[in-house]
Amino acid sequence: PDDMKLRSSMTLFASVADTDSVFARVLEKYFGGKPDQKTLDLLAKHKA
Repeated sequence: PDDMKLRSSMTLFASVADTDSVFARVLEKYFGGKPDQKTLDLLAKHKA
């Protein structure tokens, strides 16, 4: 669904942007500030 894609994308972009980026604000407004855990897990896997 589109909401999952939006959350995942905002999580990805927020991970490399400034703390108060538009990406973080979208996560805050629409998802209660909670990033997509699956995206975070994938990022952590690729950083290792």
